[in-house]
Formats: sequence, C-alpha cells, structure tokens
Amino acid sequence: MRHPVLGLVVLFFLVLLFAGGTLFWGPTDLSFQRVWSALFFPGSDVSATQILWELRMPRVFAGLFAGASLGLSGLVLQSVFRNPLAGPFVLGVSSGASLGVALVLLAGFGRGSLGILSAAAMGAFGVIFLVLFCSKFLEHSVSLLIVGLMLGYLIDAIVSLLMYFSDAESLRGFVTWGMGSFSRLTLLETPRFAGVFFVGLALILAGIRYLNVVRLGDAFAESLGIAVRPYRLIVLAGASLLAAGATVYCGPISFLGLAVPHLAYGIFRSSNHRVLIPACALLGALLALMAGWITEIPLNAVTSLLGVPVVLWVLLASRHRRSGGVRG
Repeated sequence: MRHPVLGLVVLFFLVLLFAGGTLFWGPTDLSFQRVWSALFFPGSDVSATQILWELRMPRVFAGLFAGASLGLSGLVLQSVFRNPLAGPFVLGVSSGASLGVALVLLAGFGRGSLGILSAAAMGAFGVIFLVLFCSKFLEHSVSLLIVGLMLGYLIDAIVSLLMYFSDAESLRGFVTWGMGSFSRLTLLETPRFAGVFFVGLALILAGIRYLNVVRLGDAFAESLGIAVRPYRLIVLAGASLLAAGATVYCGPISFLGLAVPHLAYGIFRSSNHRVLIPACALLGALLALMAGWITEIPLNAVTSLLGVPVVLWVLLASRHRRSGGVRG
C-alpha cells in the first residue's frame, strides 16, 4: 500500500463502526435513541442501561483488547522466530497461559483475576523461554513449530490431569472459561485488561528497532549496535503478557494471533513494524469484533473459520514461491 497512513485510518474507522454496531445489535436490538439515553442519561431507560453497560460495553472492550493483543503477540513471535506459522496458539504460548489459569482455578494456587493473570503470564513466558532455548539447537524453522506443538500437547495433558482430579464446581468453571468468550469480561475488570494491554504494547514498542532488523538475523542486528538478547527478552515478555491477558479475560482463542500478521503483510506490503504494529492491533480488534457478532456459534469455532483459510494460504503461497525459485 502506497499510503499506509490512509490504510490505518480506514481500519480505525472500521473498528469504530463494528464497535458501535456491537452496542446496537444483539439478542435484543437497541435503537439509537435508547443507546444515546443509556450513555448520557442512564436513569431514563433502566433496561437499556443494564444491557449497554453490563453486557455490551464490556464485550466491545474485550474484543478490542483481546484482538489487538493476539494480533501483536503473533506479529512479535513471527518476527523473532522468523517463521510465518509462529503464533501464540501454534507455539504453545496460549497453552502455557491456560496452564497458569488451570493451576489457579483447578488447583487453587492464587486468588482473583490478578492471581490468574500472574500465573498465566508466567506460563506463557515459560513456554516462550523453552521454545527460545530449543531454537538454538534446531536448524529448520519447521522443527521449531513441532517443538511448540509438542509443548502444547504436553501442557494440555497436564491440564487434563488437573481436570480429572478437580471437584465438579471448579471443573465447571474451567470448562466454561475454556470455550472462549468476549462476554466474560466485566466493566470492573476492563481497566485491568487495558493496563495489561498497554504494558505489553509499551514493551513491544521499546524493541521496535530490533523487530525491524531481526528478520535479517541476529548477527546483522548486532552489527548495527543493537543489543539482541535484552531486546529479544523485552519484546517476548510483551508478547507473553498480551497473550496471557487475552487468555485470562476471554479464554483461549485460536488462530487470530496467526492470521492477523499475514493479513497486515498482505494489505500494507511492508516489513516496517512502525506500520505493522498499529496495523496488527487494528486488524486484530476488527476481526475480534466481527467474530463477536456471531453469538450463536462458540467463539473458537468462528476464529478457526477465519484463521484456517489464512494458514492454508500461507502454506500454498510459500510452496508457490519455492516452486518459482526452482524454475528460475
């Protein structure tokens, strides 16, 4: 795209459009007058006020922050590991965050959403650390994906054991959380989710110069005077925190973190993270809000329907490029 600023502005207004639509449409449609009254004159329409502030406004914020978080997390992981199929769900980062949640909800470690968030962040970063450690001994990026998948399966097995030995009430709460939903966030928890998002975003922005050159290799980054190891830890900590926040407040959500960066690359035709970071945040939020409109289908089913075609497109496109190179 020749004018990335124009593209970002268009995405911003699309996000506003779908966010506004979420306030108006749902199981009970609200007219413009009722939404206006609920926003600025809460006492005039009690039912509309309850629907707007207790249900739909938190769902809007959940879609915005979760979609942006997963999009940015996927962008960082694909850049750092230099793998187009890397993402928080594929590399097992979301599974690590889920393990942290399971330890709190099923095993009783920690209390409250802050305890869950801390456990999820530690689980997510733990998986990234293991994948990063294994990457030193692997020559091919596909092997790294296999390591991430195996870690994900191992963590899922541990979670299954925790589920087997937990009581019925804890199990019911964890299973409900595991289905994924933008309706779980409350207005009281929204500032906490926002705080997690902005801290994770600040960590990623702190390493934006590193992200712009990391695809060319660590040696090239060091030749430019960039301290690779600390910046890599900073951006991966930001990606872990974003994935953990989305997982804690909305449940495990598949494919968004994998699909969004590729959509950003395809639309903007740029490898500059000063463009890709806002693009992935806006595209992630937009896709999440679109998925949240389909309330009759579980959220993970909707995101899979959106994400699977993108994954297939990436695989076919990479094969086509390799074939073209052989012919040339």
